[in-house]
Amino acid sequence: MDAIHGEIVGYWRGIVATLHQRGLLRDRSRQGGKVLPQADAILLPDRCIFALDLHRLGGIPREAWLSPELWAQWRATLQGRRVIVSDGAGLFIQVGRRPDKRTAKRLPQVIPLDLEAMPEGAYTVTLGYTKAGAVTLDLAETHRAILTGGTSGSGKTNLMQSIVLQLAARHSPDEFQVAIVDTKEVDFGRDYEGLPHLYASIAHNLQSAAELVEQVEAERLRRQAVMAKAGVVDWREMPEGAGLPLLLLIVDEAADFARTPAMETLVNIARKGRAMGISLILGTQSPSSKVIDPQVRANLPTAIAFQTRTDVESRVILGCKGAEELNRPGLALAFVDGKWQTVQTLRVDREVAQALAGQVAALERAALGEVETDLVRYAVQNLGGAFVVNQLYEQFAGQISKRRLTTLAQQWESRGWLTAERRDANGHRQGRQVTLELLALASPVYDSQDR
Repeated sequence: MDAIHGEIVGYWRGIVATLHQRGLLRDRSRQGGKVLPQADAILLPDRCIFALDLHRLGGIPREAWLSPELWAQWRATLQGRRVIVSDGAGLFIQVGRRPDKRTAKRLPQVIPLDLEAMPEGAYTVTLGYTKAGAVTLDLAETHRAILTGGTSGSGKTNLMQSIVLQLAARHSPDEFQVAIVDTKEVDFGRDYEGLPHLYASIAHNLQSAAELVEQVEAERLRRQAVMAKAGVVDWREMPEGAGLPLLLLIVDEAADFARTPAMETLVNIARKGRAMGISLILGTQSPSSKVIDPQVRANLPTAIAFQTRTDVESRVILGCKGAEELNRPGLALAFVDGKWQTVQTLRVDREVAQALAGQVAALERAALGEVETDLVRYAVQNLGGAFVVNQLYEQFAGQISKRRLTTLAQQWESRGWLTAERRDANGHRQGRQVTLELLALASPVYDSQDR
């Protein structure tokens, strides 16, 4: 194949791939595969023109070809080349042979996360910026299942951290909780372990990671039963006082679960979690078909790719090439809101995470909840200062769930408000102990009640 024919074929393959990704191609009833449109091609010095055969449009309605959103996606697939469809005596697709100059303008190389400038709307975060402005994600609705990937250091983990911090800054633990799998043990450290929004302790090894994934799936099933009993079909329709928080599961490296039961559970969460208020972000720096197979990708419709080593890795994440041409950390190619966008994502400075953790901790110190205060009081007065989950649950059943008690104990331990769990000489658990710091936090409440 000579260079001219190779160029034409490359453009046409990109056009067809986009039609396939948007679900516009029909299945062949007998032969298998897809019904493909047909066209003749003319290569001019500045453009390539495809004259579509109106009798062989592959079942795609004429008006679908005239969608500007489709043209924009073609432009992204074809590395910035301008694509338009004209409708006259026939349908003609015109592809510019050079990338549009408008895409050559550089975005700022670094855009810091600013927790004072966040988008409106519950559970909405800023992904980053294009030349046209901010790009936002709705983690509770349209973008509740996200696949992201790229080479080490390209920005994948930074994106996850940004999303967690933005949600935690605007929502209380009663509104938002996060479960984090970080088997590299470096990405979500002490600043995140201190967030009260943690659904459970951060999983730092494969066993605890698999257990956490199954724990989230068990929570999905529990919510399904609770909602059925309440007669609602969406988690946001729960009666006042019985509301459910958005639960976001973050898995930093999907390769750890490739072809395991845990990956099947992750796919199940992605597929069924929406109505129950459970969202998923699945990341990988090893984007291969062995890690992200078609079933996984099909259930994670929002795709965000940072720089990849090859166009094959880009196709695994996005379904098309392009991410291999990204040239700096934080720059991502994303299919968001029905179109391709090159986005400079937000950089998270550690000072931002530390400041948020400090602000949240200060708010908690300012006022322990009434139930939390009663828990501390009962532990000190009746259990010798031991914070034993089972015994506390027996006393406070109906006021707090056992799951919330367990999470509270883990959070308070990570914050230094409870000691580490102890065992006696026979190996029996004795529970955590209330520290003087936690006792001091509750003391003003005790004083006001005693007076």
